[in-house]
Amino acid sequence: MHLTVLLDAPRCRTDGTFLIRDVPGTSGRLDVVCRVLLSTFRTVPELCSNLQFFAVFGGPPTPPLQLQVKDVTPKSFPESELDCSLILKALLQQFSKSQQTRHNNWPEFSLAKKGFAEILKEERPVDGHLFYLIERGKPLEETPFSFERPTVIVLGDDQGLPGDHEEILYQYKVQEVSVGTRSLLGSQAISLLLLNLASRLNAS
Repeated sequence: MHLTVLLDAPRCRTDGTFLIRDVPGTSGRLDVVCRVLLSTFRTVPELCSNLQFFAVFGGPPTPPLQLQVKDVTPKSFPESELDCSLILKALLQQFSKSQQTRHNNWPEFSLAKKGFAEILKEERPVDGHLFYLIERGKPLEETPFSFERPTVIVLGDDQGLPGDHEEILYQYKVQEVSVGTRSLLGSQAISLLLLNLASRLNAS
């Protein structure tokens, strides 16, 4: 099984000038990215070796920018939203200054000049599952799923996926899935989805 989480963060700043004491108000909601990132790798630690995470930053000053996190082990991953914010601030600052793409102390974290369409084209599974995590989607429990196939899970930030990015997504064979009828934070939705998939895996 290979799982990829792709988060679209169209307001997130593409430099490190935001304030750590006010990440939500000064970064374009990098806090959302940090929470989804933590949920991706902390909810089911035994899945870490099968997971990779992408976020697309679309805010000023030089969008777009791709964050990629992979090759994570539970013992080598930050434990808090503050830790993630500090890592990403340093990574964005060093990228702005020298175009250095990988964090010196956290090599799992890297940046590249790529946008949503390019990442989706590269990462979409040719023979696998492409899920769009959205409230109106079909319940995940009723969605056919194979652990033998690569899976990409796409979701938006707290304002959802922009319309033009939805149009790009719908160019591919995508399944809209939901983890419940209630409105949830992206981090909560990812946690529930991963718990659901882990329970299926354990039952198989």
